[in-house]
Amino acid sequence: MRLATLLLLPIISAACSDNNDSTQAGTSLLPFQTYHYVQEPRGGECDNAVDITAPLIVSGFGFDLENTRNSVSIINADNIGDMQLSYTIANHGVSDMRGASAATAQALFFTAGNALSAINRYSGCAYWRYTNPIDATLFRSATVLLATRSATDSTVYVGDSNGYVHAVDAVTGQQRWRVFAGIDTTLHFITGGMQIHENTLIVPISSKEVVLGAFLPGGCCISHGMIVALNASTGERLWDYHTTAEATQIIEPNARKGPNGAPVWSTPTIDKTRNAVIFGTGQNYTEPTTLTSDAIISLDLADGQVNWMFQATAGDAWNYACEFGVVMRCPNPEGHDFDFGAAPMLLNDGNTLIAGDKGGMVYALNADNGALIWARKLSLGTKLGGIHWGMATDGVRIFAAATDFEIDPASGNLEDLIPGANPGIYALDPISGELLWEVQPTREYEGRETPLLFSASLSVTNDVLLAGALDGTLMAFSVADGAELWEYTVNQSLTDINGVEGDGGTIDGAGIIITGDGLAVNSGYTALFGGVGRYQAGTGNTLFVFTLPTETPSGQ
Repeated sequence: MRLATLLLLPIISAACSDNNDSTQAGTSLLPFQTYHYVQEPRGGECDNAVDITAPLIVSGFGFDLENTRNSVSIINADNIGDMQLSYTIANHGVSDMRGASAATAQALFFTAGNALSAINRYSGCAYWRYTNPIDATLFRSATVLLATRSATDSTVYVGDSNGYVHAVDAVTGQQRWRVFAGIDTTLHFITGGMQIHENTLIVPISSKEVVLGAFLPGGCCISHGMIVALNASTGERLWDYHTTAEATQIIEPNARKGPNGAPVWSTPTIDKTRNAVIFGTGQNYTEPTTLTSDAIISLDLADGQVNWMFQATAGDAWNYACEFGVVMRCPNPEGHDFDFGAAPMLLNDGNTLIAGDKGGMVYALNADNGALIWARKLSLGTKLGGIHWGMATDGVRIFAAATDFEIDPASGNLEDLIPGANPGIYALDPISGELLWEVQPTREYEGRETPLLFSASLSVTNDVLLAGALDGTLMAFSVADGAELWEYTVNQSLTDINGVEGDGGTIDGAGIIITGDGLAVNSGYTALFGGVGRYQAGTGNTLFVFTLPTETPSGQ
């Protein structure tokens, strides 16, 4: 269960879209370093417009079609310690900041509440702000997508918490089209990042019924996950794939019906070689369970037909009625909720998929047929634990963070780690799954040594691994051995670049976004992490923008 999407990805760009083949820092100038910058005012309104010819730096929840979370930059182990906060943008009336920002050499695109904004990446001045026509409908979790077709045609795509996809002019911020991608505006929403390939926009559809099913009249549950393909130019629906059939079976009259669930709240992967879209699903909400729940599924990108399916956890049915004691709506037996929320990664060999689930398992699969190559268990797994939002790879190692804890749904506070939990960050060998190293960072909280919990996606660039913790701590590690390189906390009250009061909070979802010579971090999380305590920083409304000070251009 997670909410909407902000994804920026060019069809034509001066920057290479395959980050795995990118030039390492220090060997030559990257495209963003050769861009002709125009001086803009510090904060306030910009004097100029968005330049769609500016080279792309990073886009999308997974940073590329393969979801490697590996971004081109000049950041490395030698200079990460010089990273400094450049400015903050606080957003009045917003309680969480979940989206993955996207960056070009000139601009930064981000979501806050029901607004999508474009600002200057260095000065923080505002180019435009697009507000959702339905005020209460939020742009929440995953990513922004920018498709540039010519010097005059560039579109930003963003998904919202009622299942609509918005296409917005990247220069003016004006809406080009808006299309509902689900089948029920009450129950469907968009959480995972969208992907685009050859003018086909791939949209993952999740369901709110994992929570609402405990309370809505008629019993739980009637909705299920989907993958929807849209024409990126017009929004026309090309095909859709449903993770289950319609819920026509009555298990318990006026209490449970199915099949249902198997939501898609992670970001799909595009396998260009096989012309396939590959994605993970969540659990069923009630019986009967299906082969499509807690699964990795490959579809033909042309028509949505199934290529293959790998199910990691069979018979897993669960919804929040189980937590709230609404027994008649809780499936029997009650399942584990071991979703695939982390996006599957296609490694640079082109043949191996890596997927991690909330059961704490990492799987390596054959991209041709979904056959299991190896599996490695990193943690015990819980409903919001295990491997939650995403992994990363530098092409040599796989990086995963695992946390095992329980949430009090009433307060939003972490109750505590489960017995036997060993939260930390792990590096694995992609060929064998062998554990290469692990780290378990801690901090002192009210006199107690407290583990840092990394639920958000990891990010990697060159020889640096980046991670954001639930308590608002940002950290950088050496990819070689996990040695700590840099630390910063966003859990603070502040006044932003425009004089607006703000607060940093929990880091979850998209985690740290790498912007070439800096970082962008959305801070604050409401759903399930709204409380403040030993492990979490709670709500927040602030975008933090960092940069390497010697690389900031003065304008030309």
